[in-house]
Amino acid sequence: MSVLIMFLRLTLLCCLLITVPVTAASTVFQAAVTAFDEPSISEASPLHFGSILNTSGSTCSLDNSGTVSGACVSANANISVGLIDISGLLANQEYQIEVVGSDNGILRFQPAITVDSIVSTDSDGDQSVSVTTIQPTDTMTISVHGNLEVLSELQSSDTYQASYTVNVNFQ
Repeated sequence: MSVLIMFLRLTLLCCLLITVPVTAASTVFQAAVTAFDEPSISEASPLHFGSILNTSGSTCSLDNSGTVSGACVSANANISVGLIDISGLLANQEYQIEVVGSDNGILRFQPAITVDSIVSTDSDGDQSVSVTTIQPTDTMTISVHGNLEVLSELQSSDTYQASYTVNVNFQ
């Protein structure tokens, strides 16, 4: 019986030796990162199409130079391309600037944007446009313009609004 016990001990010892990994050397290293804040987005100049014909189906276009065409009055003093300031960027980082329009049942806004002289328009009707850019500095200004459509008849002399959202995404 003692031979059997010796055999079992030897077998157990062999199993332990086989399953225990042998490490020749080991060193712990650290992964580092520097934190930064999200960019800040603010309106420098509000987007305004001026005056539009109040009937359903009326459309107006505003280009990046501030010129309107379509059912808008071209001599309205309120006409203004929207200017959006983006600050707190990391210099030389690639960013995607996206503008998303809206459809509130009264007005539909299909945006267009100009970023670093690149003009992007909503050509597929999804009310979203984007431009990918690399900024050499920590700030930029984009212009927002586009097309506005009256979806249901408007009350003359009332002011109506269609919202849009500006997103800044890292690439």
